[in-house]
Amino acid sequence: MIGAQFVLAARVLIGLVFAVAAVGKLAGRTRLVEFADSLAPLGRSPVGWLPIAAGTAVAELAVAVLVGFSPTHRLGLGLATAVMLVFCAAIARSMRLGRRVTCRCFGRSGAVLGRAHLVRNALLAVSAAAALVVPPGPGLGLDTGAAAALVGAFAALVAINWDSLAGLVGKADVAHR
Repeated sequence: MIGAQFVLAARVLIGLVFAVAAVGKLAGRTRLVEFADSLAPLGRSPVGWLPIAAGTAVAELAVAVLVGFSPTHRLGLGLATAVMLVFCAAIARSMRLGRRVTCRCFGRSGAVLGRAHLVRNALLAVSAAAALVVPPGPGLGLDTGAAAALVGAFAALVAINWDSLAGLVGKADVAHR
């Protein structure tokens, strides 16, 4: 039963995080352009940053939808793992090159991508990947299912507000707006 609870909690976590991220980027052309512009310090893109930004938002939305349904949740968790690993690689590269890339993970934020974002995304990748390999076990009752969903929702709330929480425990690196 613990496997089924973990998988459900991970699905809720990943679904909510990716849904909020997608909506934050797709809330209007301005938000999408801001996200694309925030990627420019990563260097040149052969296709430009706007198509990459749009593709990122669509992939995030796809993850949110896929994890929401039992027949496709494994595909969604796999895609989430891949997306998070790409984000980790991009953040690590920007840090290694000393580039100040503003976080637009969930729409608007003044934080500069750094270690805190790398840790958050790595934890999300591990959560999604672990939910892929944990045997789901038997179905859940209403009480255990609700408890697992609440744990996942709380974890999503923490992940979505990671910048604010990181600022409470350390000096946040904020880009000039």
